[in-house]
Amino acid sequence: MKPPNPPAPLWRRAAALFYDLMFVIALLMLATLILLPFNDGQALPQTGLIAWVYRAYLLLWAATYFSVFWCIGGQTPGMKVWHIRLSLPARGCYATALLRFLGGLASLLLAGAPFWLAQFHPEKRSLIDRLLNTQVTRNPKMPPPAA
Repeated sequence: MKPPNPPAPLWRRAAALFYDLMFVIALLMLATLILLPFNDGQALPQTGLIAWVYRAYLLLWAATYFSVFWCIGGQTPGMKVWHIRLSLPARGCYATALLRFLGGLASLLLAGAPFWLAQFHPEKRSLIDRLLNTQVTRNPKMPPPAA
């Protein structure tokens, strides 16, 4: 029987998140570009109801980015590069992924404290991972291609 993959260390998770941040920024720029023709090509308001709707719209795009990648293959592009994978339950994958995304946002608002505290857990699982029964593990590196 093959032993389970070890938990992913914090530095790999942070590196993957930084890598994915580049994709998310590009995606949010595209999402904004889609809206510009509806505002006569002008910048969207920074205050008021429209600003809050716009922020929710961008948050939805970011949540979709992570949820789709997590549910389809268990990895975002950044996670692939850094050889880590998210294990999600098969049932209710998108709901679980969305809750995990929102938990990650809450963790960022708390200066990443739940991620730091996860390092003291034996399986390196954050509170949100334990609540949702998810886990981030290392993937063994792919063997080099045959010549």
